[in-house]
Amino acid sequence: MATRWCCALLCLAIGTALCATARGDDRSLIERLGGFRVCAHRGGYFYADSNTVARFGTALRQGVDIVETDLQVSSDGVPFLFHDTDLSPATDCRGPISKHSASSIEHCHLRNLDQGPDRFETALQWSRGRVVIDAELKSPMVVQPAIDLVRRYSAYEWVYFQVGAGVRLYEQARAYDGYVALEAAPQGRDAQLALDHLLAIRDPRLVSLQLHPDLATRPNLEAIRRSGKVASADAFRFGIERRVRIWPFERVAFCTDLYQLGINIAVTNVPESCVEQRTAAQSSSPARSRSANQGDPAKPIDSRRPDP
Repeated sequence: MATRWCCALLCLAIGTALCATARGDDRSLIERLGGFRVCAHRGGYFYADSNTVARFGTALRQGVDIVETDLQVSSDGVPFLFHDTDLSPATDCRGPISKHSASSIEHCHLRNLDQGPDRFETALQWSRGRVVIDAELKSPMVVQPAIDLVRRYSAYEWVYFQVGAGVRLYEQARAYDGYVALEAAPQGRDAQLALDHLLAIRDPRLVSLQLHPDLATRPNLEAIRRSGKVASADAFRFGIERRVRIWPFERVAFCTDLYQLGINIAVTNVPESCVEQRTAAQSSSPARSRSANQGDPAKPIDSRRPDP
C-alpha cells in the first residue's frame, strides 16, 4: 500500500511539473522568434556530427534558441536530416537519397560517425518544448511528409520551414496546410520584387523573411516589422566567422553586426560565440531584444489551425 502511494505521489509530482512547464511556455512561434535570437546552422557547421540530433543537443546546451537543418526524403516518403541530394560524400553510401528506402539510409554511416542520418521525426520527438526547429525543404517531394509530422506531433509553434527563394515551394506548402509556419529567402536579380510580393500576400504564418546582404536595408527591415514578421540572416554571408585566416582558426561568430542592423535571427556556424554576442546585444538594447514585432499581424489566409 505504501509503495502504491509513493508511486502515485511521484507520478503526480512529475505530472504537475510537466504541466507547469507547458503553462510556462505557451508562447506562439512568432513570440519565440522575436527579439534577438541565435539559430545554429546545422547545429554547428564545423563539427563531424553536424546536422544530427546529437549536435542539436550540444547547441541547445550552448544556449541557442533555434536549430537549423535540411530535409531530404527517402524513396518511401520518410524525411531525413540531410543536406545533399546524393548520399556521397557525406556518407559511405552512394546514389540519390530519394532512391533509397528509409531502412537503407539508416544503415549508411555518416563520415567519421557510427550512425546514419537522423529522421526528422526523431528531431521532433527530441525538440518539442526545448528548442525551435528551422527546417529547409530541399525538394518538393519532402513537403507533405514533413508537414504531416508537424501535424502528428502538434509542433506548429515549434517548427518553421524554409521554402527557398522562389514561390513554388511556398505555394505548395501553403496549399497543403494553411497554418504551418514558413520562411522565404528571396535572392537574385528579382529579390526585391519577390520580397515585396511576399509581404503583399499578408500571410501571418509566413513568419520570417531571410535577407541576403543586398536586401538588408532599413526600409526592408521596417516593412518586415510592420507586417508582424521577423527578419533572419546567415551571419556567414555578412562576414567571415573566424578571427584569423590561417590555421588554427579562431572561430568567432558575426552576429553582433546583424543585431545592430535590426535583424532578429542570426543563423551562425559558431553557436557558442553567437550566444555571447546575443547576450551582449540584449544587455545593450533591452527594449529591442524583448520586442517581437512592430505593427499588427496581417489577416491569415486560413487562420483555422488544423487538427493534429
